[in-house]
Amino acid sequence: MGDVKRNEQGFTIIETILVLSIVMVITSSIVYVTTSKVEQAEEQRFFRQFHLDMQRMQSIAIGETKYTHIYFDGSGKKYLGGWADVHLFEYELPKHMRLSINSNLKRVSFHPNGTVSQFGTFTFNTREGYKTVTVYIGSGRLSYEK
Repeated sequence: MGDVKRNEQGFTIIETILVLSIVMVITSSIVYVTTSKVEQAEEQRFFRQFHLDMQRMQSIAIGETKYTHIYFDGSGKKYLGGWADVHLFEYELPKHMRLSINSNLKRVSFHPNGTVSQFGTFTFNTREGYKTVTVYIGSGRLSYEK
């Protein structure tokens, strides 16, 4: 029959490596952006939950006329709430956060009338720097600063 001439054209190894490199760069940038957004959401969730837990302990102090408290453990990676020897809850901070060793508050106690016995600032180390929660004397109001 004769020689059959084939015209097979494919991608060279250089073209394949170039395309794979571009795909890897795009994928890694998407992963980086997604990771930072997830950490921001976890941080917001933590501060929201911490605020609710402070209000909860203040409400229990008033409603049940007990001294209640919220305190951080020695590692600064979790906090607990309760009264006397009763623990109502224990929450861990997001992995990228911890209570700073320079924080002048490690514990807040509420009197049965709802006022706080300690006032000051909880300082948290985050990837974006320090964030603080200030507890004011008296009614136990909180403010958040970045």
